[in-house]
Amino acid sequence: MLEIFNRVVHQDFDKEDPVNKKLTLAVAATAVAGLMALVVAPLLSQSRAASEPTLQGVWRITEVTTTGKDAATNKSPQPGLYIFTPKHYSLVRVTATTARPDLGPEDYPTATAAQLLAAWGPSGFAAQSGTYEVAGGKLTTRALVARGTGPMAPGAFATSSYKLDGKTLTITQERNVAGPVANPTTWKLARID
Repeated sequence: MLEIFNRVVHQDFDKEDPVNKKLTLAVAATAVAGLMALVVAPLLSQSRAASEPTLQGVWRITEVTTTGKDAATNKSPQPGLYIFTPKHYSLVRVTATTARPDLGPEDYPTATAAQLLAAWGPSGFAAQSGTYEVAGGKLTTRALVARGTGPMAPGAFATSSYKLDGKTLTITQERNVAGPVANPTTWKLARID
């Protein structure tokens, strides 16, 4: 290959017959194109992969839409965060529509069952972490630790549809540990990191 480049660059290339010149130039052009492909293709692949949308990051809940008998859209929901790493997720959210009761550890011994349920029950607070998979617009989560024990049961998983649009992520329940969700909730989230 170097011999061909040397002939093209040096004077003796001008002395070759026209057919040999064309063949030499074609071989040289092919070699240059091949080298460029070897160098540029991985760079383009990395650039393309880096620009593809990903769930990875930290997301803040900005809107919650519930369906069913008490259907509503809450555009000022209580705090909630989702965190996605390459293989794991963690979510913590206040599920109540109003602030939870202000209970500190010193209040637990004297708190009523209603107060504790409002602060830590399923209608007040959700938390879980585990592994996740995405495929075909579906998000499947498997909790390793959760506020309730159901999501941690062997074989338990939850499935949601998801849509990623720039810095907005929309997640809609489809199936939880109890089976298909009759009245799914949709969370709209904004990327914050």
